[in-house]
Amino acid sequence: MEIDFKPHHDIDAKVRALLHDTFHLTALYPYQELAIRTILESAGLYGEKASESAPEHQLVVLPTGSGKSICFMLPSLLLEGITLVVYPLLALMTDQARRMEDMGFETVLFKGSQSDAERVISWEKLNRGLAKFVITNPETLRSPSVLERLSSFRISLAVIDEVHTITQWGETFRPAYLDVPNALKTLHPAQIVAFTATASPRIVERIREILFSGKQFHLIEGNPDRPNIIYRAVPSLCKIHDLSMLLQESSLLPSLVFCATRKRSERIAWELTRRLNNHAVRYYHAGLDTQERSLLEQWFFQSEHGILCSTNAYGMGVDKKNIRSVIHYDLSNDVESFLQESGRAGRDGKTACSIVLVDPFCTSTKQSQRSLEGIWQQQGTCRRQSLLKLMGYGLESCSGCDVCSGTVMRNPSGKKEILRLLYIPLRYHEDEMAALLTGDKNSIGYRSWMKIHPLFGTLAGWESEDVIKAIKIMVAATMIRKRKRFPYKDNLYLPLSILRTQLLEEFHLR
Repeated sequence: MEIDFKPHHDIDAKVRALLHDTFHLTALYPYQELAIRTILESAGLYGEKASESAPEHQLVVLPTGSGKSICFMLPSLLLEGITLVVYPLLALMTDQARRMEDMGFETVLFKGSQSDAERVISWEKLNRGLAKFVITNPETLRSPSVLERLSSFRISLAVIDEVHTITQWGETFRPAYLDVPNALKTLHPAQIVAFTATASPRIVERIREILFSGKQFHLIEGNPDRPNIIYRAVPSLCKIHDLSMLLQESSLLPSLVFCATRKRSERIAWELTRRLNNHAVRYYHAGLDTQERSLLEQWFFQSEHGILCSTNAYGMGVDKKNIRSVIHYDLSNDVESFLQESGRAGRDGKTACSIVLVDPFCTSTKQSQRSLEGIWQQQGTCRRQSLLKLMGYGLESCSGCDVCSGTVMRNPSGKKEILRLLYIPLRYHEDEMAALLTGDKNSIGYRSWMKIHPLFGTLAGWESEDVIKAIKIMVAATMIRKRKRFPYKDNLYLPLSILRTQLLEEFHLR
């Protein structure tokens, strides 16, 4: 619910004027007003008494797309000194700088790839008092030359965006994040405000320990639920096949596909281009140079039917309001990351989908990922409720998931057809099964008699390699067994327990 910001103080009137004239908004959400007012109170703009009771630091936890930027941009315009904003990704830095400049705010951007000449221009802007905002990342912030010169300026507000990455990345592949608190001690900002879209109680405590040195802070926390996102699980024996089938649905486009590695994001993009005969597919990761990434961001931002395959870590930098689906080819490491990534969908407020491709037989060795995997592998509990429970929240009613709507996909596609073909055991090799089920007469396993088999072509649309991959997964899971000695070496058969279960299901005898 938006509320009209009614002035009760001179500062309230100034806030209202900025809200209308600069940000072109008529009202603030309650949490926005609370965050803004707390910053201004701590700065002493509401008087000495209010300043004494106001917290020095804040952590603001609000869902993606809920207007976090105005919480620090608006009060910054009323504070003396500059506002330092630290982002984890170059894409987020450049996007925020672009948006600020579009609004008429002078900004200074400090990043690793800048030339000496660019740095000179930036410092000159600051020396002349022309820039209100300094945007940077942890690696650049800890540079002695940047830190020393920045310390000569009055920093009224330090903003750490996507602060959950301090704990998730700082302790793994971004050690510079753990130096942010030391850099802030050198800079002596009057206030520190940290923002994130998702933070479980465990992450909040780690942020308190790392960023705020164990001191107390003011917590503003919104419900992390995104009611317009519908959650679905797709159990899969061949993820690339199922992904290509999903992306033939125009209602799921534009789509963002999350992959675990750079190499996989490239391979998936190439495969989708080939299978869909669609050239509106790209890959996106930190290994691309700055110009390539900038062009990709612009392309995806303007695309109406684009598909972007991105690494889990780098996809956070994608800012596009009308993404209709986020598909996890590889699952996130923890629930906070998952909600951040799935939250890229539907930022325009319209219905969007979060789809997870699930390996039904795989279990992670990491506890945080096992908890998340369990949400997608089970078929009887509301997925939204399970996600929010991991974040420490309850749920009164679900606004959309496959469990609650009764549309759960209980078996991976292809499983039934593969098992039915093995009711008569030891007749087929993998390549023969693939040829028969796909109906591919050009396949190496094709035999002329297959075309009269009742299951011939029942997996038309699959590629032979897809079926072979599915069979291998089922063999690894011991759903199918392979004969190891002559006669019938390498032919496939069903264990008796699996055969019995399948026959009972087939003839409804259970």
